[in-house]
Amino acid sequence: MKVLIIKLGALGDVINTFPLVINVKQELHAQIHWLVAPLSFPIVNEHESVDRAIIFDRQTLGRSLKNTIKQIRQTEYDIVFDLQRVLKSGLFAMAARGKRRIGFDKRRCKEMSWLFPFERIASCDPDAHMLTQYMEFAKHLEIEHDKIAWNIPWQGESFSNLEKDNYVVLNIGATKPANRWSSHCFARLSDMIDKKTDCKVVITGGPEDKESAQLIKNRACCKIIDLCGQTSLKELVQVVDNAQCVISCDTGPMHLATALQTKLIALFGPSDPRRTGPYRGVVIQKQVFCSPCNKKKCKDPICMDNIKPEHVMEKLLQVL
Repeated sequence: MKVLIIKLGALGDVINTFPLVINVKQELHAQIHWLVAPLSFPIVNEHESVDRAIIFDRQTLGRSLKNTIKQIRQTEYDIVFDLQRVLKSGLFAMAARGKRRIGFDKRRCKEMSWLFPFERIASCDPDAHMLTQYMEFAKHLEIEHDKIAWNIPWQGESFSNLEKDNYVVLNIGATKPANRWSSHCFARLSDMIDKKTDCKVVITGGPEDKESAQLIKNRACCKIIDLCGQTSLKELVQVVDNAQCVISCDTGPMHLATALQTKLIALFGPSDPRRTGPYRGVVIQKQVFCSPCNKKKCKDPICMDNIKPEHVMEKLLQVL
């Protein structure tokens, strides 16, 4: 059996899809191909349950689109899963040579993608955790699953610069600006960790977070190991895997910590942790009248501002 997974989302979306892929691979003895975006390609390409990863890069739309369609049409698939539920993913599913095309029910589809003539999974709670929603595709195929596993590549390997250190990771970035915690709060938390534990402070993020990282270092009194923009995806896995705890806003490395079974404290404001929060881990979210609003930007992010470093430190001391 040959299966095509269409999931072009960010790192967190991809990580939440791994349990479905693992179950399909094991129970159907399937050959798994996965259409994925460039940022998540390395972790998908190295995953033990994925036989082939195919990149679609929207930054080079013309060239990439033609090449992607050519690649997905090279194979005749028994099943094509559209897990993205948008117009683009639906068009890719239609372009693929598939005997069965399976997508979400109408209620959970976006951009009128429910109009595509796909087999639809049963209607269920749209506010359920996304991992659970993806696993509904396994249920649709009558695959029994008792255990959730991620089997992230590169587990058990050490990041050379931190090989012998006890450290806490502060993941300071987030794709949506409204999900970010302030640099002032991260700086205060860094000093608390330095004073109250024997752990070093490591901050992670992308190249776009370097300015925030510098502000944190300028405001903090303690020494901080700054890895923003300096790690590959493989190295980020190594850093997170060996951390004593990860403290993160709602973003991909938060889900990575869950999948690696690293202790996690997730800071939530505008988004709903029931749906996009960590599958396992501690969540801090303060109740305010406007949350969850799911906004990408906010002029007055009181939901995140109401999370104080003292609240996070209290939870950290409990989990360490």
